[in-house]
Amino acid sequence: MNFSCAILNTIFYFHILVTDSNGDPKTGLTVTYVIYKSSDNSVVNSGTLVDVGNGTYDSSYTFTTSGQYYIIYTTPSTYTDEIEGIYADKEWAKQEELLRSLGLNDENKKISDTIYDANSNLTSATVKLYPSALDFVNDTNVMATYEFTATYNAQNEMLAMGVKKI
Repeated sequence: MNFSCAILNTIFYFHILVTDSNGDPKTGLTVTYVIYKSSDNSVVNSGTLVDVGNGTYDSSYTFTTSGQYYIIYTTPSTYTDEIEGIYADKEWAKQEELLRSLGLNDENKKISDTIYDANSNLTSATVKLYPSALDFVNDTNVMATYEFTATYNAQNEMLAMGVKKI
């Protein structure tokens, strides 16, 4: 699962890179998405991503309520569907800057070993960065590994987030 941050009432742009088993980008596909609110799995938005070339498909959405969300990207049956976790809040500018400085945005990354609390909030995960899409697919040449942790209050608002290189 990939992880992203969104700032409330600001357009959040999301994209997916679709490649074949050799890591070559695939264009001309119909790629759809559904955004869910994690707390109750309700559908928030859905649609079709725009093929912008070189295997990249884009769309956008404006989150108006704080919380944790996830997007399920659905690709044709010969490709692997993707899931992306999103935290939306008014304070995300600082977290987004942190993720950028760690190289966790717009990179080939894999989030694994995820742990969620009883309210479906992501509390722990391992993040691996790869130099290429092919390395991501083959789980080779890991550039860096990070440990992500987070705590939440009773209203499911994130209180603290930590990312450390391991």
